[in-house]
Amino acid sequence: MKKDSILPLFLCLLFLGPSYGTALELDPYPIFDFSRDPFSISFFREEKPSFYLVNSGLPDFFFNGVQQLSGLPNPTVYNVRSIEYGVQAKGWATDQLQWRVTLPFEANALVDPGGNTHNVADMGDLEVGGTYLLAGNRQKGNFLGVDGWYRFATGTNPFTLSYPILSTGKGAPEEAIGVALAQQVGGFSFFQSIHYQHTQPIELSATSILGAGTFQWPDNVLAEARVEYLIHHVAQRFVSLYYDLSMRWSGLMEFNHQPLSYGLNEPNYLGQTTQTTDTLFFSKAGGVVRVDKDFSADISVSYFPFEFGIPIYRPDSGWLFSIAMIFRPI
Repeated sequence: MKKDSILPLFLCLLFLGPSYGTALELDPYPIFDFSRDPFSISFFREEKPSFYLVNSGLPDFFFNGVQQLSGLPNPTVYNVRSIEYGVQAKGWATDQLQWRVTLPFEANALVDPGGNTHNVADMGDLEVGGTYLLAGNRQKGNFLGVDGWYRFATGTNPFTLSYPILSTGKGAPEEAIGVALAQQVGGFSFFQSIHYQHTQPIELSATSILGAGTFQWPDNVLAEARVEYLIHHVAQRFVSLYYDLSMRWSGLMEFNHQPLSYGLNEPNYLGQTTQTTDTLFFSKAGGVVRVDKDFSADISVSYFPFEFGIPIYRPDSGWLFSIAMIFRPI
């Protein structure tokens, strides 16, 4: 592919097709993505339909005032949609230290029971992060490293909005710390990571949607395992296929130290109708095509959420198609 053909292709995919990036989200579900490139810039655009939002760990009251299209015994579907887009930069300061910055934006819309449309389009929560390799280096081979990120509350605050599900942020800073490791064996590469994530408490005024008090998002344990196989490699071009499985365990979400539910008050596999903790799996399969030293595309398909065939009740589920466009200008 010629370089002068990359830009039109990128613009077409960015604005016409959903793509995936390790972006900021109102729901606490990052997928950690490690890169060995000295420096790269990723442009992403991701559409989040109703089935994604109802499973993402939002408080039940976030859906108040949103038009419900269907419910039990059918899948629970709300008239709400979100498009997230933005840019992420990654670079290596040394062979052991990688940094990254993600600047997201969101355009969210819903329809209320009266048929009126409500919109919010604004910046999301800015993220800065880094990985320090305790063993190995970025170029190739096995490594073990410490990883973490910090998210600034630069997005909108859901508790000050009439419709909190339209928010582009969580309303509070957030931090995470964890470990990441990888192995390479022939054409196979394996990657694993685990993080602990905490969001700062939010002091709400009497005019907020919950009234005066302290709101606490749940702490999360995030784990990821990925296997990738290199099927074609010629000079600087290659094609690889991968499978990625991630898990998010969520603790209590509280207001004034009292647990809040976030299961949409519908029965899970134990027959419980109120969920105050949750374990969610997310699975995707895809491929990476490196066209030349300057450009790559990452294409994947996911079924969200993924439950290993266990009959855990989820309000809704569906397929997500993603593509990320990655540029290496230097």
